[in-house]
Amino acid sequence: MPIRAFTHRYRVCLAALPLLLSSSFAMADQYRSEVRELSAPPPKAVQQSAQQQLQNVTDPYAKSMLLRDLASAAAAKKDYAGAAKYIEQALKLGGLSGPAVEQMKKDLSQIYLATGNYKDLVPQLEAQVKAGNAATETLIALGAAYVDKKRFKEAVPLLQKGIAGTKTPDISWKRALLAALMGSGQDKDALPMADQIVREDPTQGDDWMRLAALTLKYGSRDRARAVLELASRMGFIKTEEDRLRLVTLTAQLGAPFEGASTMQQWMDKGQIQKTAATWKTLAAMWINARESSLAIPALEQAIMKAPSAELYQQLGQMRMYREQYSDAAQAFQQAVAMGAKSGPVLMTLGMARYQQADIDSALQAFSAAQDFPQTRKLAEQWVKYLQSGKARDQALAAAKDRKQHDGEVTLSDRLLGGTVSVTAGESSGTPTQGRAVASGDLTPVGADKSGNADGTIPAWTGGITKAQWPAAIAGGRIADPFPGDKPLYTITAANVQKYRDRLSKGHLALFSRYPDYTLPVYTTRRSVSYPQAIYDATKANEGKAKLAGSDALENARLGFPFPQPQNGVEIMWNHRVRFRGNSAVMQTTQAVIRPDGSLGENLKQTERVLNRYANTKDPANLSSENILLYYLTWFSKSKTGVDFLALVHESANSLKQSRNIWVAPPRIPKMFRIPPVGYDQPFPGSEAIMFIDMVDMYNGAFDRYVWKLTGKQEMYLPYNSYRISDGRYKYSQLLTPKHFYQPATRYELHRVWVIEAVERDGKKHTFGKRMFYVDEDSWNIVLVENYDRSGNLWRFQEGHLLPVYSIQAANSAPTITYDLKDGRYFINRLLSEDVPAQYDVPMKPGEFTSDSVKARYVH
Repeated sequence: MPIRAFTHRYRVCLAALPLLLSSSFAMADQYRSEVRELSAPPPKAVQQSAQQQLQNVTDPYAKSMLLRDLASAAAAKKDYAGAAKYIEQALKLGGLSGPAVEQMKKDLSQIYLATGNYKDLVPQLEAQVKAGNAATETLIALGAAYVDKKRFKEAVPLLQKGIAGTKTPDISWKRALLAALMGSGQDKDALPMADQIVREDPTQGDDWMRLAALTLKYGSRDRARAVLELASRMGFIKTEEDRLRLVTLTAQLGAPFEGASTMQQWMDKGQIQKTAATWKTLAAMWINARESSLAIPALEQAIMKAPSAELYQQLGQMRMYREQYSDAAQAFQQAVAMGAKSGPVLMTLGMARYQQADIDSALQAFSAAQDFPQTRKLAEQWVKYLQSGKARDQALAAAKDRKQHDGEVTLSDRLLGGTVSVTAGESSGTPTQGRAVASGDLTPVGADKSGNADGTIPAWTGGITKAQWPAAIAGGRIADPFPGDKPLYTITAANVQKYRDRLSKGHLALFSRYPDYTLPVYTTRRSVSYPQAIYDATKANEGKAKLAGSDALENARLGFPFPQPQNGVEIMWNHRVRFRGNSAVMQTTQAVIRPDGSLGENLKQTERVLNRYANTKDPANLSSENILLYYLTWFSKSKTGVDFLALVHESANSLKQSRNIWVAPPRIPKMFRIPPVGYDQPFPGSEAIMFIDMVDMYNGAFDRYVWKLTGKQEMYLPYNSYRISDGRYKYSQLLTPKHFYQPATRYELHRVWVIEAVERDGKKHTFGKRMFYVDEDSWNIVLVENYDRSGNLWRFQEGHLLPVYSIQAANSAPTITYDLKDGRYFINRLLSEDVPAQYDVPMKPGEFTSDSVKARYVH
């Protein structure tokens, strides 16, 4: 059940409010200090009602007292609106002293709560909480108000404190806390609260439904089944409404396969009617569960009962995924006929017809798509291709090699018990093709905003928002915002052929070399976001930024210079200048792991970085300041000390000034200026497995290669790699023989830009060719295949992407370089046992002069 549907049922119990107000208003001592001395006793007044007296009294204090009495009487009659009106009038008179005013404000807060006037209630309660003397009831009231306003994350600590502050908290308070926990995404913490609520009051069916769904997600299958059995015995899962509530809630809590499995079985048994609405709900669950073969019959049933353009579009997408192109084209044609004529629909219709080698019909669809701005450019390219004369033969060849989808899916029995088999296609996660198709709708940094055709890549919705931030864990390390995620499936040497179309050649080589190598694949989460200043600057750079040479950036400021890149070098520049915080201090560990598991050189690296170009507070103007960043790093064999130090001033335009470098060798207390180094010079401590230009996946000059943009592709990437760095693993656990400890990793399906770098004539490098895979959402290079001069794959780089949501940035940590010839691998930027990284540390350019560095660090 959605949060919205039940939060109003758990507002604070107000039955005792009249008594509270009466006792509050009756506290004569609170107001006796206001009584004034009279020179003579007043004459005996005729008995009048408070309303009559109010008409005849002009003294502000006396009026306030009368209004107080009227409010008390109104509250006793549960006329809370009238009581509030009287107290508001009394406060406006200004006739009371400070303590009396504060008491009246508290009384007014209680009245607002009773009337449900949350707009007026929240400021009053917030003021009391901020003052630091808020009563338990005030904390609960403000928490309940926040729940009502869907400010769930703010409500949680208030409700927790209020509940902890009383020996016998009302169960409605606990229900409010449960709503806040679930609304803020803290489902795991919500489970014990749901269990406690059911134990205290087992009479509410909704409580049992939430407990069952939470237990299914975070507890055990057997216990979830036991909860449902008890709920059924108590009569809470007997109606169709109850069953629909259960499956919907199960799907919403991240288990759409279980929800859809249960719903399908109940529909087959007649316990849920087969209506247009229920078939549509079932289809949506199967789509979210990525089971296209089961979604298709549900969509067809929904269309038979209530056809719509939306349903035909969904059916067409599922048919496309199944490579049933004739049926897909028919579905999209129906969608267009029913009013869904748009650029994306026409483009997909054209693709379906092309896959059937129906070139004339495909040309017609792509031509129509040219009328829509968002698809015009891509449609024009397709029209040009189809008119080239090569399209028909290639389409026929592709159809001949097309894969067939068949197999069987077993419905989940986690909610009901028993197993039902249905003939269907392959289970979720089966790839169709690696090539990505652009939609034309872009994110603020230039990524394709929409999801892919089969839903395995979702649409970008802004990345991790602040409401999704997890609580900080011990030591200040960045915590996993998706702690409940589990692998959807694991790629192994036994099933790798099934997924090879979306795997890099580097990963395929690791599977071939190491039979125990695995890739755990998780739900794709497009978690990367950047500050609004980066988005604004990126938009401003578009069409203005340019390259005077491969290593000379001009007319760009702060943001990504090329959100719609035209060549490989522009993409590499987006990677080079991406935002990583205004400044950073980081200590990490690096090591070489030999095939037998023994460690080679094991060093600590410390880095201090002041970004000048990508600095949201003070971005460099490249026309006057030819600097991208200041970088200071040193290596040591312990957490303290400096064994080798390097200082770098990275320039933006090498035509004006190349990078400046100073070094301080071990045991020599001097800084030496050296010519620009990079390229294939060995990185310190890597035993020559990693070169200088492999740092940060690639850095330095671009002049030794020809950079060719080959397109976009869907690939399995190391992504959202929080668990490697959050402290749960020791380095001794992670650094396993032959390859990294794969159970600690997380891979997801994402789109990447693919760049081929081939050695330029007259230039020499140890690697004759390199393939770069650049994540579209972050512009981070995440995978690199490095080939020797004979064309053999030699070294494979893997950057485990880590979105740093606290500063809205992304980087790779750790990065791993595999030597596929001798079996060693080198890893750097290990974080889990080192001091947590610090961002936006105050720094000045003056700290990065050679004299300043020598005085502070070189001894």
